[in-house]
Amino acid sequence: MKKGFAAIFLVVPLVLGCAGIARAEEMFIEIKKEYRTSIKEEDGRLQFKEIYEKDGIIYRLKSVHTDNVEEIYPGDIITYDSDPFVGNPEKYAPQAVEQEGKRYSLKTSELSKAVTEETTKYSEASVLYEGVEYIDSLPEDARVKVINEDLKQELNVTLPAVGFKEESAYWDYNFTFPITVSGYDADSYMLGQTEISNRSPLIDHAELFLSYLNLPSQYYKITSVKWDGDPVSKDGEMIRNATAHGRKFVKDIRGIYGGAVTFPSIEANVYHGTYIDAEAENQTGQIIYKKEVTAIYERDGRKGFWNFLKWLLTNSVTLSILSILLIILLLLVIVKKMRKKHSSEKKLAEKKMKELTSSLRDDS
Repeated sequence: MKKGFAAIFLVVPLVLGCAGIARAEEMFIEIKKEYRTSIKEEDGRLQFKEIYEKDGIIYRLKSVHTDNVEEIYPGDIITYDSDPFVGNPEKYAPQAVEQEGKRYSLKTSELSKAVTEETTKYSEASVLYEGVEYIDSLPEDARVKVINEDLKQELNVTLPAVGFKEESAYWDYNFTFPITVSGYDADSYMLGQTEISNRSPLIDHAELFLSYLNLPSQYYKITSVKWDGDPVSKDGEMIRNATAHGRKFVKDIRGIYGGAVTFPSIEANVYHGTYIDAEAENQTGQIIYKKEVTAIYERDGRKGFWNFLKWLLTNSVTLSILSILLIILLLLVIVKKMRKKHSSEKKLAEKKMKELTSSLRDDS
């Protein structure tokens, strides 16, 4: 029993001593970090806390040393200045621009006021002419409204035509025109130099009517001709009026008018933007230092009971050993009690035996 207790008391210090040796290796601990800064001389100490706790043990920052420094240069930077404008700046402040096949992202922007100069620039406006016939001619000049979109200026000016664009073509069925025939008598009448029998239906001479009016048949069609009344005498000659109905081929044509227009001076905004290569690693516009640093922490040495207990509960190996030792101790205590009880019972039995033997002798 004594040897068992001695073994326990020898093992416990040994276990705790081994733990102490294991912990002695952590009198100092190292923590590595990588960070970026624009300050070349920065030592990295601000990246670490002064106090560090691990497994219930307090460590204090002792020193910081730099392991490696890499310089990262900014990407290409370009600037973009807008023309003067009035209105929403977002339209003139793009978040990204492309130049020579490379994409640049917005870095900084600035909006300022400016007074524009009187500006003369080429401007265009259009006029839509609907239902234009073959015989119609379009104006070579037109009064149009021109707009400077950036400065929100509108002017009414007269500009020459620079082109005409057909937008649609169709048949107009509201085509009518008057016809007057002269030399009308009981048997015939004259249409120009052609004599026509008054017994012949007017529609039979539709092509002749169009020719008389110089209207090409591919653009005009007469579907009916009706007299407007009886023949009348005019200036000693019999005449008779009629009305032709039909269709005409027309077009909707847009006329483009353009020329130099002078816009007056006004107060406007100007946008100035700075853009950096979107694929560049460094987008700060200045050199960035990528540093690898190591901090050395020294154990404080002031570890209280609760910190020790916290460490013990988190150290599974030591806790397991102590649990085994505790079980062995309990077993030894139980064995000791059982032996003590057995010894007491043996002594009691021997005592009774002696008393019995003595009693027998006395009886003899």
